[in-house]
Amino acid sequence: MSKADDFITYATSEIGHDYVFGAEGPNDFDCSGLVQFSLGRVGITAPRTAALQQGWAKSVSKPLPGDLVFYGTPAHHVGIYLGGGKMVDAPHTGAKVRIEGVGNPTGYGRVPGLGAAVTAAAGAGAAAVSTVANVAGISPSSILSGVSAIAWEGLAAAAGVALVGFGLYRLAVKPAGHTLLSNLGRS
Repeated sequence: MSKADDFITYATSEIGHDYVFGAEGPNDFDCSGLVQFSLGRVGITAPRTAALQQGWAKSVSKPLPGDLVFYGTPAHHVGIYLGGGKMVDAPHTGAKVRIEGVGNPTGYGRVPGLGAAVTAAAGAGAAAVSTVANVAGISPSSILSGVSAIAWEGLAAAAGVALVGFGLYRLAVKPAGHTLLSNLGRS
């Protein structure tokens, strides 16, 4: 796993904690406090406010999982991009840390020293799990113990699709003179 994967895992592990203005964790967070706390867990010291984080991060037009999502110039809100148009953030007073759509951000920023997430598709999977959990009335944090678990599930699904494809290929390119029954062990 990369630092970006760990950053996402730490941030998503805070799902369900309360938003409290000015809180920096470990039990309550505001938006920039969640970013600062989660980056600190991977050894990166980030500025404290969304506006300062916006100036610190390198602006990018195509976000990758682990990039920051900014709203306003200067930023008044920040989230952590998961992929698939989803982010984890501490949205506002009365809400809890959660996964939600990015909507219409002002921009995205790449965290210095973080690197790229190995599980680029994992964010979309995490968002799907969260959506299904919410529809089923289950807390996303009880299902989403980390983005890495979803990445493994994605890899397993990809391997399954590859095996099915290989099986279909073998059926289509059978040796001359063999029938489907002979391929099943009957001559």
